[in-house]
Amino acid sequence: MKFYVRHLFLALLFAGSVSPAFCQNTDSTSNKKFVVYDIYVDGNYKTRTSIIHRELTFDKGDTIRVSEWPTIALRSKDNLMNTSLFNFVTVDTVHLSTGQTGVSITVVEKWYIWPAPILQIEERNFNVWWQQDHRSLNKVDYGLILADNNTLGLKQVLKASVQLGYTQQYGLSYSIPYLDKQQKGGLQFSATSSQNKDIAYTSVGGILTFLNTPENVLRQEYTARVDYSYRQGFYNMHYLEVNFHSCTINDTILKLTTDYFPSNQTSTNFFGVKYYFRRDVRDYSPFPLSGYYIDFGVNDFGLNLLNHPFNIIYVQTSLHKYWALSKYFFFASMVEGKLSNNVPQPYYIQHGMGYGNDLVRGYEDYVVDGNDFILVKNELKFRFLNVPVQTLPLFGVKQFNKAYYALYFTVFSDWGYLTSPSPYVVNDFLANQQMWGNGVGIDLVAYYDLIWRFEYSFNALGQHGLFIHFQAGL
Repeated sequence: MKFYVRHLFLALLFAGSVSPAFCQNTDSTSNKKFVVYDIYVDGNYKTRTSIIHRELTFDKGDTIRVSEWPTIALRSKDNLMNTSLFNFVTVDTVHLSTGQTGVSITVVEKWYIWPAPILQIEERNFNVWWQQDHRSLNKVDYGLILADNNTLGLKQVLKASVQLGYTQQYGLSYSIPYLDKQQKGGLQFSATSSQNKDIAYTSVGGILTFLNTPENVLRQEYTARVDYSYRQGFYNMHYLEVNFHSCTINDTILKLTTDYFPSNQTSTNFFGVKYYFRRDVRDYSPFPLSGYYIDFGVNDFGLNLLNHPFNIIYVQTSLHKYWALSKYFFFASMVEGKLSNNVPQPYYIQHGMGYGNDLVRGYEDYVVDGNDFILVKNELKFRFLNVPVQTLPLFGVKQFNKAYYALYFTVFSDWGYLTSPSPYVVNDFLANQQMWGNGVGIDLVAYYDLIWRFEYSFNALGQHGLFIHFQAGL
């Protein structure tokens, strides 16, 4: 679970999202049309105009019905916001002196270059660190990230990092989202080197079990990855990834477990291939209130290459749907599933429930190690506070001088089920059992994708408690 210092800084600004503005003719009829004479873009001091035009659902010379314009403009605004390049976007029609109609796009760019300090908790979620780790600073990473999130104004991302603390890691990555004039194909390269003196090697009763040796490195990893991406239209993304992993563990681990690597070895090297598809038609992807999202991925680890009898395949997919029921009420539902080939998976690779957002709320303290699972989440939101965009007189930098935030009251109900549990873990009592989680919460949403969730959850074990998260629930 990563929580950067940037989160703390932005929280002080109470900053927010975007408020669409449309210039419309109130006396227009449903049959009245206008022709887009030209498109005028303002505020993009670094971002190339071609990047902005890529997200628009209309073009110069298009004929548009006046009655359809608000929907078209809102969709274009949402597309621009979901690039993560801008804090605010407005899409307006402008009436020219010649009697023709143009479209004005005004953006407020984010701060793209972050020489940001790293301060993050190295745990599955904040609550595990707070309760099971007793707020231990030994589970904290610190360091520095130097990132340009809009290199050359082309939405390219160049990032280098030096990280110390729990995980000592060095990383370099470069993302080129658009290689061709049609802005469809892209490439990403990344490489990391990391080591740990404290690692989880199994779980007992749903709780991760760690080995810590301050004097010795327990795990040394090297990874490299190349991704090719293809953007089909506005909302469909295809990815093909080839990766390489090299990992060595201290032989002390072999005395505690027999399944960390295949054949109980102290090192492993393997290739992996992944195909991933995503269709994202949400209004605001960090905290969606309307639209839908579908993803599908096929992963193959090992490929039986490098003289390694190792080939693990799994498919994972999810469907999310969001409804704006009224100005104040919103409902969301999702279903996610994972299915693997029926072979025991080395602990180094296996990924069940309890990691990231793949959990039933109320079970944040537990992991359920296994190959296959299904997860369903539902929530109803009520927006009881929506502070409009306002200028902060104390901040003269345009990327930070506007404030917005909203508060939501949430009621939720989740269900999950995991099969094919890992044969090596001890007392995996949550496997092959229905997991129910219900509760209420408060969500705070602000700009720079800042999200805080405070939830009080009840699970089927009769347990309950307060849990804090820093991303949307679904």
